[in-house]
Amino acid sequence: MLTKSISKSLRFALPSILITLSVPEVQAQGRGFDSPGASRYFVTGQTNRFTNDFNPAIGVVVDAFADYIDDDAMDGYGLQLRLVELNASGFVDPDAWAYMALVSEEGEAPEVEEIAINYTGFEGNSTLKVGRFFVDFGKQMQMHIEELRTLERPLPLRSFLGTELGGDGIQYDNWMALGDMPVRFSLGAFSSLLGEEEEEEGAAVPIGATSERSDIDELSFTARLTGMTDVGDEGQFQLGLSSRFVPDYSFGFEPASLETGGLSNSVYGFDATYGWVGDTGLERFSAGGEFLMFDGDLAAALDDPTTPTAINVVDETANGFYLFADYGWNQVSSAGIQYAMADLPSDPDLSQQEVDVYYTMHLTELRRLRFGVTMSDGDNGDSTRVYVQFTNFFGNHAHGANW
Repeated sequence: MLTKSISKSLRFALPSILITLSVPEVQAQGRGFDSPGASRYFVTGQTNRFTNDFNPAIGVVVDAFADYIDDDAMDGYGLQLRLVELNASGFVDPDAWAYMALVSEEGEAPEVEEIAINYTGFEGNSTLKVGRFFVDFGKQMQMHIEELRTLERPLPLRSFLGTELGGDGIQYDNWMALGDMPVRFSLGAFSSLLGEEEEEEGAAVPIGATSERSDIDELSFTARLTGMTDVGDEGQFQLGLSSRFVPDYSFGFEPASLETGGLSNSVYGFDATYGWVGDTGLERFSAGGEFLMFDGDLAAALDDPTTPTAINVVDETANGFYLFADYGWNQVSSAGIQYAMADLPSDPDLSQQEVDVYYTMHLTELRRLRFGVTMSDGDNGDSTRVYVQFTNFFGNHAHGANW
């Protein structure tokens, strides 16, 4: 009887044992691919779905700064806890990797900034991403704000795409090899991609909106094509083309209760990035830039600020670009400069330019201190901002792919 019981137990247990031994451990915490200029703040680990080690990798980010601003409208000092982010990531099965970022900005109630599942079970090198996530546009818009080289995103990105650009949608990715050069393209469809605008206190700010339900040709779309190649033994060079298209949206003003619809606009970008790492891995240099064109219905304004009767829409083309260079002479210290220029969407005949100079000190691998100066001048006014930024990464820090 005992022998029969043992034999029966083994018969049921053996398939699970064989499956467990035959399934390789899969990467749970990292994103698995890096490109020049990408963030270095992530941790990798191993797990598999048949053990109690499946727990997703969890991390917290705290980002704060102190600054002094001197511009035409105001000046003074400020202290701000900009964000607290809770993120988690892990393989939910061998064919799907998921990640989440829950963010509280300036002490407000937390909001889901990203939550997406990447399905990798297709034949070949295809991936399908579903959920809420930042769009695949250039290299800077994919990053969360704490990952940037500077305190804010470059001027043309903020002006044309918003402070952040994400939405609920689906995205298909595929990469292939052209000789020794990896090439990747993506296509995405979203319910809305109007971006987050910076509100001006006391001003009548237009509120963009898309339809709650849309035909398929009224969805917002994105596309990106990028490739990279080695330059010598220690360098990499990357080129990319990106686009974002919003085919149908409206502008409204509160409390004027005026609205105009049937609007559309597109943003196109061309980016180039070079990265170099020395023999020891301690010295590094990166440089690059991006040119953007914003075309279509760019902005809106009331015909009369006091007694408005209609909305005037700006249907023009605005251009902008930014260039940067960043040099790290060891693991602790790096410095950089960034120049940006953009036409103003409210009046493309006017423009603004911005210069960022910064020094970054990595106190530890996951704790960073940055000193910077941002100088802006142009038709929208002049300003100088001096800041000290502190960022602390606790545990894991993983978002979507960035290349």
